[in-house]
Amino acid sequence: MKIYSETIQDIKVLVEQNEIRDKQDIAQYLDRCSELDPVAEGVYATVYNLPDEPDKVVKVCPDKKDGYYLFARWCMTPENQSNPHLPVIHREDVITLPCGMVVRVYVVERLSDFMDDGARATEPRHFHDYDFGLLWGSCKAVMQSFGMDNSEFSEEIKTLEVFVEKIKVSSSDLVQRAGNNISDVVDDSIIESHEDFLQTLFDVLTQLSTMGSMDLHGGNFMLRGETVVITDPIAHRY
Repeated sequence: MKIYSETIQDIKVLVEQNEIRDKQDIAQYLDRCSELDPVAEGVYATVYNLPDEPDKVVKVCPDKKDGYYLFARWCMTPENQSNPHLPVIHREDVITLPCGMVVRVYVVERLSDFMDDGARATEPRHFHDYDFGLLWGSCKAVMQSFGMDNSEFSEEIKTLEVFVEKIKVSSSDLVQRAGNNISDVVDDSIIESHEDFLQTLFDVLTQLSTMGSMDLHGGNFMLRGETVVITDPIAHRY
């Protein structure tokens, strides 16, 4: 991880020298002076290739609203590090800029997109595993029922069993809704085949819904081989 370590060290030195003062300076340094190549950009973060570590990416989170660090640190706890449905996060670096802004940088395992062209999955049929697509759509609908503030999730849905029942109800509602091109429901066989994933998702939502707004859009799930990995389920912290 030589390139990453040297890049972080250079940034920290430039911060101490007051050459890097805000998040725009960091972005310019990474684009112009580092060997990291940007590959994806979201509302709060930018993801870079790591040339000497092709199985990893670097995620730079400079926005103070971003709640990703809450999820990342939860994934990095000993009890969660071996969970196959959570990403492997190899390293976190925290940089405090002269303006007081905190930039968090993560080295994360490289995962694969569900769609071959890298686009965001927006319908169940976009997922390689259609059954998972149906399950995803229903889980997303459950969380959308809470609106922008998901903090009541842990009070209303206290067990995995209650969560599963909510998923089934949402699935039936989606089939009956006109214009969404969904004719199949989440049945017991789908629930059973994705039981470990559902347990992990339930744990994530229970842990983080009181801290920030949950976001289960299709781009926040990726693949490690055939295993679904929850990559970034929190939109912003409260």
